[in-house]
Amino acid sequence: MKVYVESILPCGHELAWAEVQKSALLEEVAWPIVTFLAAAGGEPFPERWEQGPPVRCRCYLFGLIPLGTHSLVFDRIDPAAHKIDTLETDWLVRVWNHRISTQPTGDGQTHYSDAVEIHAGLLTFGVWLFANAFYRYRQRRWRKVAQRLEAEHLETEAGFLVGAVVK
Repeated sequence: MKVYVESILPCGHELAWAEVQKSALLEEVAWPIVTFLAAAGGEPFPERWEQGPPVRCRCYLFGLIPLGTHSLVFDRIDPAAHKIDTLETDWLVRVWNHRISTQPTGDGQTHYSDAVEIHAGLLTFGVWLFANAFYRYRQRRWRKVAQRLEAEHLETEAGFLVGAVVK
């Protein structure tokens, strides 16, 4: 089954694209529904996502209910197309292929989308229902983060311009 959720983020495209490549964004927008810890013996999330070997983490629902070890492979990070493709799996979900896409809207904002393909055997419909709700939640949080980042960016630019005029 497939999930598709899209939003308009109230921030510039370059700012959104830079942020979506950071693991801190995933942790912020998923909290508190899903929290992540390094897998036993594994490394914590990198600061920025990179194509390559699997990243493993332990996932918890609401920080309390263990969901097991989740594996993410960043199959493609395409800066020209502004797309990230992950191949994900865990004990419950055989396939959780996720495409993140960002595109400028032309008015200083960003079109953002999550497209997810899910295969979890007999549990697929239930996982699909959860994923629909989860990605809508994530994108609500992402819009708030984008608003904060844009405000910080504008504040920094204004400070830079004031400093340049004063000198």
